Amino acid sequence: MKITPKTLRLWDRAGKLKTVRTEGGHRRIPVSELEKYQTKENERHISLCYARCSTQKQQDNLERQVGRVLEYCSNFGWKTELYKDIGSGLNENRKQFKKLLKRISDEDVARVVVEYKDRIARYGFELFKSFCESYGVEVVILKEGVKKEFEEEMVEDMIAIVTSFSARMYGRRGGKKK
Repeated sequence: MKITPKTLRLWDRAGKLKTVRTEGGHRRIPVSELEKYQTKENERHISLCYARCSTQKQQDNLERQVGRVLEYCSNFGWKTELYKDIGSGLNENRKQFKKLLKRISDEDVARVVVEYKDRIARYGFELFKSFCESYGVEVVILKEGVKKEFEEEMVEDMIAIVTSFSARMYGRRGGKKK
């Protein structure tokens, strides 16, 4: 927060700010007085940007996603840190996502920015959001998905689970042949 010298003089006269006068009549403001006017907004200034795609074949999509998220943040002048993973939204062992989770508890983090909520997790997004809010961190979703009927969303989630576990199973079989 920027405060002009004129404002400081007015605050001194009004008793809102305690100053010390030098022999020459100049005002000196103790650091303890200045700290009173630092805002939480100045402390929380980092935006954590997260992008994810499911496979190496989607690498181009991942980079476009990163570009859109970073562009959004730069439009607001936010300082950013980028985290990106290649892996299923059902995979709990995403390295960058784990780093992001640890970083959320730091006092300088203001928000987490993602393009779609399923980039964070296929399931449990509301739990993630509650976790962030418990630390005073906002979750910003650039594009809300098209509202789907309950049944349609459930079928898509079931297909995603079957696909994920099938890929793990077939991946294990391929490893045994080598």
